[in-house]
Amino acid sequence: MKIGILSDTHGSMASIRKVLATAPPVECWIHCGDYSMDANALHNMINQKVYAVSGNCDVMRGPVEVNPDCFLNMEGYKIWVTHGHLYMGETREINELAWWGQNLEQDIVIFGHTHVSVFKQVNGIWLLNPGSPSRPRGKNRGSFAVLTVNRGQMPAVEFIEV
Repeated sequence: MKIGILSDTHGSMASIRKVLATAPPVECWIHCGDYSMDANALHNMINQKVYAVSGNCDVMRGPVEVNPDCFLNMEGYKIWVTHGHLYMGETREINELAWWGQNLEQDIVIFGHTHVSVFKQVNGIWLLNPGSPSRPRGKNRGSFAVLTVNRGQMPAVEFIEV
């Protein structure tokens, strides 16, 4: 199962269009917040299932249900989607998300907020941030991610620059 993941689009419809023009076929999309309204726009553009969470810059309204956290079960993986700002603190220490993931009994934590792409395993928990297609930080280019999960196999991620 392939899942498209983006975060921190901050109202940039141009970056969402670039993501869609570049993305391989996926079964659904996840938007990790900032702005959750962009998840509604994404849903209207593709007419596919879009899971979304709210970020620290969000006002929620529209057809895509938005909460601070979303818990999914896909191909046997327990996946927690969050923007991350409520769990990392001001230090933006992503390893704190692994601690939360363990306590919430999740396999994969998908988050945004830092605008920096990462996929790594910490204490048995996979941490995935797709980066930001519109406002990347550091030396990173704009990006999104495609997560592949198949029952009984290791998760795999492809980061795609836009």
